[in-house]
Amino acid sequence: PNTACIKVKKDDETMEEVAIGTGRLDASFKAINHIVGMDVALSSFSLSAVTDGEDAIGEATVKLAYGDKTVTGRGLSTDIIESSIRAYINGINKIVGVQ
Repeated sequence: PNTACIKVKKDDETMEEVAIGTGRLDASFKAINHIVGMDVALSSFSLSAVTDGEDAIGEATVKLAYGDKTVTGRGLSTDIIESSIRAYINGINKIVGVQ
């Protein structure tokens, strides 16, 4: 098992949650679900390189399901964990109507 400590800032409020998962991303996604109070399911996940080289930018794409909604989230970063978390939060923002 892996542990993740996630901090999310919304406006002037910072929320923090720790979760355990089968991997770092699983733990991170579970922590985010706790922060937002939603049981979002990851349906699909992919990573691809947007640029070349050692400092390549990776794009994470996730498909999330929540109730009758299915959305696609995307995130960019040179760190694949960060790009994955950004994609997950991007998807949750689409679920709750924040673009």
